[in-house]
Amino acid sequence: MTTHPRPPGPGVPAPDERATGPVTLPRGHAAGDQEPDPAGDRAALVALCIDLADRLRAAAPGLRARAHRGLAAVGVVPIEPDGHPFDRARHDAVDREPTTDPARDRTVASTERTGYADRGRVLRRPEVVVYALESTDEHRD
Repeated sequence: MTTHPRPPGPGVPAPDERATGPVTLPRGHAAGDQEPDPAGDRAALVALCIDLADRLRAAAPGLRARAHRGLAAVGVVPIEPDGHPFDRARHDAVDREPTTDPARDRTVASTERTGYADRGRVLRRPEVVVYALESTDEHRD
């Protein structure tokens, strides 16, 4: 015999809400709204999927990759510029990583928080760690 979990009673959060908190819909999404807002609905769904992908980064990389494939199918792509030159107009530097390799100086060492673009429009800039050339003072006394 298969048993199904009972839905929570009034005022009791659903199991997934206990860990992350309830999902709050933007204004105009209450039950009984007269006018549908497809653009607003899409934006809310994309934001929810990005939040989910952020939460899955360390916990479930395979599911995160699946979320990224789903987002890409509707035109939303992750921005992870690891190994590319740092560009302060497109990336937010959150830390630096020393390097003695001049070729790595001012390149992105790692992405700490993935950025996203929706059909070419940046939704969130990536937060990155940047390599910084560390001088090797071999001639110091």
